[in-house]
Amino acid sequence: MNKNQKLAQWLELRIFYDAKARNLNVETSCQEYLQRHKNLKILDLGAGTGANCRYYFSKISQEQEWFLVEQNQELLEIAFDRLILWAQENRYESQLQNSRLVLKNQVHKITIHRIVASILDLENLIDLNTFDLAVANAVFDLFSEKQFQTLLECLKKYQLPMLATINYTGMNFIPPSDNDSYFIKYYHQHMQRHQYFGRGMGPECGSFMWEAMKGIGMKVLQGESPWEIRNSDSVFLEFILGFMEQSIPEIIQEATLQHELNTWLLEKQQIISQNKLSCNVAHQDFWGYWE
Repeated sequence: MNKNQKLAQWLELRIFYDAKARNLNVETSCQEYLQRHKNLKILDLGAGTGANCRYYFSKISQEQEWFLVEQNQELLEIAFDRLILWAQENRYESQLQNSRLVLKNQVHKITIHRIVASILDLENLIDLNTFDLAVANAVFDLFSEKQFQTLLECLKKYQLPMLATINYTGMNFIPPSDNDSYFIKYYHQHMQRHQYFGRGMGPECGSFMWEAMKGIGMKVLQGESPWEIRNSDSVFLEFILGFMEQSIPEIIQEATLQHELNTWLLEKQQIISQNKLSCNVAHQDFWGYWE
């Protein structure tokens, strides 16, 4: 399994928790706003394997045209495979033509395009005047403040509303142990390390997103969207520990800290094997629009 396939596996695993966590007040407000449109043209920013649009298909009654924007071409190829499978499972006909996929049943028609590009280059990709909504799921905690502000300025130029869901703000394990806060802090420091594009927002994204969206004149609704990961879901818990195991050593140098990390991870894995570890992961959802 290559890196992209493993990432695709993670994106599929999280679908259940994402769907359960999404804030209903935020989502309902967006749906009510969209009722003014007969047809919908939607941008899916950082689309990954297409889980976000699959989630919304059944929640939108209008005819839909989606544009999946993703830098990783292999993920978009996997996305179309998953969308065709979704169509079969939900009794839609599917027709694939190059970078466009059309799904039809007796009532609905959904057209999906894929665009391999950065979501920060939207103006050079498509005519944003023609779109009704931008959506993004689990994307912006990876952004720098400057990148997010740049995107918002682009949306403001075209008065394009945005529904941004599952933005990471923190986590805790149950039962807790003495070193949990210690290594979660290092995990957050890794998220916020300086990279070529700047410093990632990580768990601070929620507060910055709220202020930035209000700052450009958007009407903003914010709501909590937590994951509650069950002690029976060992695969998902192992993925979370795996991310921490890979990332934390990049920012710690002392051999003693590496030893403490290994000990902590081993203890957590033992509790997982006994089906006694659960985890809460905090997120926030945002709906921003112009009246």
